[in-house]
Amino acid sequence: MSLLIRVAVVLAGLYLLVCLLFFFRQRSMLYFPEVSPESILLGRAEGEGFVPWRDLEGKLIGWRTKEGAGQTAIVLFHGNAGDAQGRRSLIQRVRQAGLQAPVYVLEYPGFGARPGTPTQEALTTAAVDALRLFEQPVVVFGESLGTGVAAQAASRVPEKVKGIILLTPFDSIVGAAAAHYPFLPVGLIVLDRFDSVSALAGFKKPVAVIAGGRDETTPPEGARRLAASLGTTGRLWFVPEGDHGSTTWGLSDAEWRNVWAFVTGGGQ
Repeated sequence: MSLLIRVAVVLAGLYLLVCLLFFFRQRSMLYFPEVSPESILLGRAEGEGFVPWRDLEGKLIGWRTKEGAGQTAIVLFHGNAGDAQGRRSLIQRVRQAGLQAPVYVLEYPGFGARPGTPTQEALTTAAVDALRLFEQPVVVFGESLGTGVAAQAASRVPEKVKGIILLTPFDSIVGAAAAHYPFLPVGLIVLDRFDSVSALAGFKKPVAVIAGGRDETTPPEGARRLAASLGTTGRLWFVPEGDHGSTTWGLSDAEWRNVWAFVTGGGQ
């Protein structure tokens, strides 16, 4: 075997090894849960301004705000790290903008005190079950990874959804992964794809897409593709200097109120 062929074989083997490592470790690279006993979370809930949100069997499934009443409720699906209680700053931001609706923050399986293992199906099932608890349609609010959860859940129970807010979204995990790992065949090996474009195809309720121009975690190109795929039911709010953490604050109070009016007013 010539030297050139041996080098090619070694390089191919190394590439295959990298692909296998990515395949077997991908969920640990996607989900970063903070896990705490329910007793600890209940103890700190008061300081965070939360009360427990439980399902019909009394199981803790998340947290809800004490303030806010008489308006369409917001159901918040959080990002891939931490836990549901860690979203207080996002709630404070929309409160500052004048949105006083009650907020319910869903906890994911495998996060917080909730048992289970995080996967696309586990998160989506939990989200659908949560939405079914509401008698009236709600505004679904997804943040980062939660935008994928929001899209999947809303597509399954559209009758429970009045409108959707997608903050720093991707078009799909495959699209986001391709931007980070262009040398890998991510389209073949990604398990939890969270394809929001496909999920929202044909969705008839208003969808607000909020993206940051300097977002390196979920690149803005994915958000633009998602917004474009929505047609007349979608609208893009773009924060040129916003990154993954600051886009929330880069949107002005007036723009946040416009987002709310769009998703609660039928997209008009």
